[in-house]
This record gives sequence, C-alpha cells and structure tokens, in this order.
Amino acid sequence: MERFAELIDWAMIILSPLEPWPGEMVLAPAAANGVSVITRVVDHGGVFHDDVLDDDDFAEHDHRRFRAAGWVQHGRERLERMRPYAQRRGLTMLQLACVWNLAQAPVRCVAPTLIQEGGAHARPVEAKRAELAAVSGRPALSDAELAAIRAIGDNSGCMALKGASAEHAGPEQADRWELWSIDPGLDLARRDPVAAQSSRPIA
Repeated sequence: MERFAELIDWAMIILSPLEPWPGEMVLAPAAANGVSVITRVVDHGGVFHDDVLDDDDFAEHDHRRFRAAGWVQHGRERLERMRPYAQRRGLTMLQLACVWNLAQAPVRCVAPTLIQEGGAHARPVEAKRAELAAVSGRPALSDAELAAIRAIGDNSGCMALKGASAEHAGPEQADRWELWSIDPGLDLARRDPVAAQSSRPIA
C-alpha cells in the first residue's frame, strides 16, 4: 500500500475482535494512503453468530476442522467477556463484531460468512442475514470500549506470517510457495463424467 497506493482503491483482509492481529497491521498504511478496506471472516469462523458451540459441530470436510483443537471453546470464553459491551449497546454479538471493525479508520465494509450450521442449536441463515443488514455504519462504541474489546481478543503473535520465514537471511524475495494450476474439466471428469461433458465450452 505504501508503494503502490495509487493503483489500489480497495483491499480485503481478515479482521475481527477475536482476530485483530495481523490484519490490524495494514490499517494505518491503508488510512494514510486512502485505501478503503473490506474485512472478511468478521464472525471468526461462526463464533460471533452464537450457534457454533464446539469443534465437533462441524461436518467432516468443513475447513474449520483444520484449526487447532479447542479453538471454538477458547473463542467462546472470550466472546462471553465481550458480551456485556454488546448488551449495553443493544447489539447482538455479530453486530458488535461488525461495529468494532467499522470503527477502524479505513474499514468501509464488513463481510462475515453466512452459513447454515447443523445441529439443533443452529440459527437460520436468514436470521443471520437480517442481523447483518441491521448494522449501522455509525460507530456505537467509545474509544475505551474499542480498546477493551481489542484487549480481550488479543491474538498477537499466534502464527508465523506467510512470507516472513525466520529461516531466511539476505535480500527480499517472493514467497517460496509453488505455483500450481488445476484443470477444472479434468478434475470434474474424475468426479462426474456426465457433468464434465456438459460443462465443456461449445465450439
């Protein structure tokens, strides 16, 4: 952003009160360079929707199963410490997360994941959508409340940052991730030959 801000109007990052770091590291450069920010996963893997209660709630191939064991319970413990702030302001927990994000200077849009969870305690996805639609763009939290919520959710240093390998010494270089591609027609043909035939472009 500092080097190429004239080419960037919008940036999208992961940010929530339960995962302020490392996304918050780009907020000041974005604000200073006039870049508007979209924050995704505001719901912290569904925890702020208040119907994800345990790691075992997820289906077998749900990507959230790749998180460390106990992350839902840990998140919910911190969520309960944030709940009084939401109650005082007449907000749901998802709305609290959205309002907290929108209070960050360059953030112009929040994009939580809206998913129909399984189980008897699952909330209808339509209710989650209505809850999101009712969020006001005006900050409803004081500076002290914003800081207190940030402190509860502090996750600083919880992971190694991509491209910041402690093993590397010397000049800057791009990530060492391999470049790869998938032929979607070939992959589809393995799973469903009939669908693969119908998905091919017409000459």
